[in-house]
Amino acid sequence: MAEKKKQVQAASFYGDAAILGTVQADTIAVGETLTLASLTTTQRNALSAVNGMIVYNTTDAKIQGYQAGSWQNLI
Repeated sequence: MAEKKKQVQAASFYGDAAILGTVQADTIAVGETLTLASLTTTQRNALSAVNGMIVYNTTDAKIQGYQAGSWQNLI
């Protein structure tokens, strides 16, 4: 029986450019490094955030995720 792949919304950021799209994936693997979007608190708050977003907040020097309607420090 064939496995069903999940549709995942994905974004790739480089500087001011972003590539958005849908990919099929069971897991997303990262080779050596993962660079998150680096945003100030003001820039982060201007996002149309959805649960599961992850950013690096340069104002607080924290990795943060959006969960249940608010930004949470992850580490």
